[in-house]
Amino acid sequence: MKYAVYTKWRWSGGVPDPSHLQSMMKGYRDSYEGEFPPEEVLWWKIDDDHHQALIVYPSEEIATAERKKLEEARNKSTKDNNNVMVEEFVGPIVMQLTAL
Repeated sequence: MKYAVYTKWRWSGGVPDPSHLQSMMKGYRDSYEGEFPPEEVLWWKIDDDHHQALIVYPSEEIATAERKKLEEARNKSTKDNNNVMVEEFVGPIVMQLTAL
């Protein structure tokens, strides 16, 4: 069963422009040796100071194995970018309409 991690973030200096965010995430993705674990990573801006994100993993086991690296990346981002996670929800995906 696929597994999702949803987060909401506040940026004290405002959400960066998309090219900066893409550069950040490309660096994160490229830091992996081998296959990048998530099936999908989506970010969207909700206002000038907040963005939300959704990471979709193929399974809870892969999400759990990835958790330590994800936490390290979040800590680095918080220090480097002066942002803070506002909320997080994790759990199994119970339905995916595009997969029906």
